[in-house]
Amino acid sequence: MAGSGSNGEIVLMDAGGKPLFTIRRKRLSLADNWLVYDGETVVNPLFSVKKHVNILNKKCLAHVSSGSRRTSSNGKNVVYEIEGSYSQRSCAVYDENRRRVAEIKQKEAVGGVAFGVDVFRLVVVPKMETSVAMAIVVLLDQMFGSSRR
Repeated sequence: MAGSGSNGEIVLMDAGGKPLFTIRRKRLSLADNWLVYDGETVVNPLFSVKKHVNILNKKCLAHVSSGSRRTSSNGKNVVYEIEGSYSQRSCAVYDENRRRVAEIKQKEAVGGVAFGVDVFRLVVVPKMETSVAMAIVVLLDQMFGSSRR
């Protein structure tokens, strides 16, 4: 993963250095809103990720919406919903049918050695692309991580 550049974007790369996604914060947005593009392009976002702000539903962290104008059968374009606590590394990603497709869990200590919050497990079901799950982790860290400015 490449760090944020001067233009405020993050490039998520595979092990060989091939760009998978470009993640860019949406400018002039009142909410914490991010766009995810294919590879290094910054045209036609694949996804939009918006931090959920609702005092009545505290367990929802963010919504991932399709970048296209298509809507699902329920009239919304929400592809994934993330619930839980990122600060405790205990989150679940649900698809539009409320099936758990990915989960972030704290890494359990082995032999009495405790791990910090930066060491965690990402469990992804075969139906979800691992690269998309990792992009969601990067976005959660941007929205809720300790390095947040």
